[in-house]
Amino acid sequence: MSSVPDRGKFFTNPDKKKPSQPDVFGDCVINNVAYELHGFKRSEGLALHVAPPRGDRNTYPPDVFRGVLDAVEKPAAPKGKKGAPPPDTGPAVAWRGVIVGEDVAYLLTATEKQGKSDLYWVLTFEKTEKPTDEVEWVDADA
Repeated sequence: MSSVPDRGKFFTNPDKKKPSQPDVFGDCVINNVAYELHGFKRSEGLALHVAPPRGDRNTYPPDVFRGVLDAVEKPAAPKGKKGAPPPDTGPAVAWRGVIVGEDVAYLLTATEKQGKSDLYWVLTFEKTEKPTDEVEWVDADA
């Protein structure tokens, strides 16, 4: 069995009509298992819910991972010569945080990318120590 990198992506939800609907959505693969992502913008960051794909069902399955991602400030543009192209600083990290499951936790980094029609975020996951503090699970309807 080949190993799939722990990666994913999420997009702004253009069809959001109610507060109970996610602000962002996407998918990812963690430890060779596919999941759906649903995120809700909160004052403290982006509350992220990771669950198995719901397929044709009209209800969401229980979350496997949850966490809050913090916005990462974009570095100030360097001052250079007039008309000179900006130096290549690599992709801009937009969100970073820890998602926690029952037995494991991952440090998640979301890097901003420009798609054909809108921005989206590419996710990378790095296994990390599970926090000792109990993570507060945010209800999607809150």
